Amino acid sequence: MNTEERVLTALRCEQPDRVPVFIYLNPWVENSIFFNEPSYSELMNACREYADAIYIWYSTPFFETAAALQREERTLENGNIEHIIYTPKGPLTSITGPGGRGTRKRWISTPEDAERILSIPYEPYRPDLTEYFQTRQRLKDKCVTQVVFNDPICIAAYIDEETLAFWTLEQRPLLKRMLDVVYERLVDHLRYYLENGAGPLFQFDGPEFALPPLMSPADFEEFVVAYDKRIIDLIHSYPDRYVIVHSHGKVSRFLETFAGMGMDGLNVLEPPPIGDTVLSDAKKRIGDRVCLIGNIQYDDIARGTEADIERLVADAIAQAGPGGGFILSPCAAPYECPLPQRTSHNLIHYLKMGRKYGQY
Repeated sequence: MNTEERVLTALRCEQPDRVPVFIYLNPWVENSIFFNEPSYSELMNACREYADAIYIWYSTPFFETAAALQREERTLENGNIEHIIYTPKGPLTSITGPGGRGTRKRWISTPEDAERILSIPYEPYRPDLTEYFQTRQRLKDKCVTQVVFNDPICIAAYIDEETLAFWTLEQRPLLKRMLDVVYERLVDHLRYYLENGAGPLFQFDGPEFALPPLMSPADFEEFVVAYDKRIIDLIHSYPDRYVIVHSHGKVSRFLETFAGMGMDGLNVLEPPPIGDTVLSDAKKRIGDRVCLIGNIQYDDIARGTEADIERLVADAIAQAGPGGGFILSPCAAPYECPLPQRTSHNLIHYLKMGRKYGQY
C-alpha cells in the first residue's frame, strides 16, 4: 500500500498493511514548514523513509476575506504591535507582541466588537487551487492530501477567554448569531473545495474551545455538535471523502458524542495527566466507528530516552492497533526552530519504532 491507501484504510476502521505513522512534517514539499531548516534535515530524511506524510492545505478564512477593508498596524511604546481593521461599524483592534509574536489582546472583548466583526461584508473566498492539485498529483504515491479548516466554534479564538466564559451565560444569542454567520460562510467555502475535487481528507480544528472547563456539555452540543455534524454530512455527501476532527483537551467523556457526529478519525486523544484518554478504553467504546489517531505526548518524545519512546509506541499500538482503525501520532507537530539535536534523534526513533511495532 502507498500512504494514501494505508491511511484511508485505517480511516474506514479496517486493517491496512501496517499502522500508519504520522508526524505532521512533509519532506516532499519545498515550501512546507521547516523543509529548508538545517536542524530538521536528518528528521526530514527519516520522514521520507518511515513516515506517512500528509500534504496539508490550510484554508481557514472567517472574516478576513474582505480585501477592501482598510487595515493599519502601529508599534506601541512598549514594542507591541496594534493591528486595526476599519469595519462598517467602527474600528477593531488586536495587539500582538514585538514582531507580531504572541497575542496580547484579541479582536473581540465587547458586544460592540462582535457587531463590528459581523458588519464586515462577506466576499466569497475562491483561492486558486492549481498548486494544490499539481502537488497532489506529483505526490500521489508519497502523501495523503488533507485540507484543513476551522469549524465555527473557532470564532472563540477571536474573543478574550474571560469574555467568552461570561458570554456563554450573558450573551448567548450573540454567540449563536456569530456561529451561524461563520457556519454559512464556511459551508459556502467548503462547497467550493468539494465541487472542485479537493480531498480525500478534510480536517476540522476547534472543538477543544467548547470542552469543559471552558464550557459545559450543553454548550458543546449547541456550539459544536449542532454545526459540525452538518459539516461532516456535507463532506460525506461527496464520494470518497473522509473527515478527521482535531481536538486537544479531556475528550474521554465525549467520545460517543464525537462518534455520533459521524467523523472518520479523531485526534489527538491526549493521555493522562494532560488529557484523559486511555487508548484501550477508546478502542472499546468507539473503535469500530472512528479511527483513533494519537496519542503520544510530544514532550514525552522530546525528553524521553530511547527506551521510553519504544515503550510508549509499543503500548499505543498494542492498545489501539489490533484490527486496524488506528494511526500512530504525536499530540503535536514538531515546532522548535532550531530543532534540538536530542529532539530530532528522539523523533527519528519514534518513527522507527512505529514501523517496528506497527506491522500487521
